[in-house]
Amino acid sequence: MEETYEVERLNMLHGSSLNFIKNDSGFLSLEFEKKKYEKVILTRLIPFYSKNTYISVSYEDEEKNFHEIGVIKDTKDLIKEQRKMIEDYLEFKYYMPKITKVHSIKDNNRGYIFVTVNTTSGEKTLAIRDWYSNFKMLNDKMLYVVDADGNKYYAPDIYELDRKSLQCIEMFV
Repeated sequence: MEETYEVERLNMLHGSSLNFIKNDSGFLSLEFEKKKYEKVILTRLIPFYSKNTYISVSYEDEEKNFHEIGVIKDTKDLIKEQRKMIEDYLEFKYYMPKITKVHSIKDNNRGYIFVTVNTTSGEKTLAIRDWYSNFKMLNDKMLYVVDADGNKYYAPDIYELDRKSLQCIEMFV
């Protein structure tokens, strides 16, 4: 039996009608159209290519069903304090250190590769399970890596890495 999903409408949110509030717990609430939404969830709809445009705003109801309130086309349409709050939240949620150098890659022949890298957060050795799915190119030049703990790393352009780094990753991409 085929499942059919219908999208009723896409609600574009305008900055002037939104009032985000950061709770003591760090979660965001939203006051919008005379309603208050607790613990709203912000999601970048185009996470690798656009940090501050097309941001989905949703919430989870008591039955654990998700409902989208709408989409913010661009955070620049928000007032300065609101924009900073949203952008800080998104930076925290999507924290992803940049890989600046690859020192070595070792395959333990048991389903893991160990990649020693320099990142914008320092030197790390990443344990990557199922490298075929978690060590991949997103386009012709961007490397996206997810380690065994679910931490994400990226190199926006592998051709900007040094020659040794390229040689290390060559057989895995």
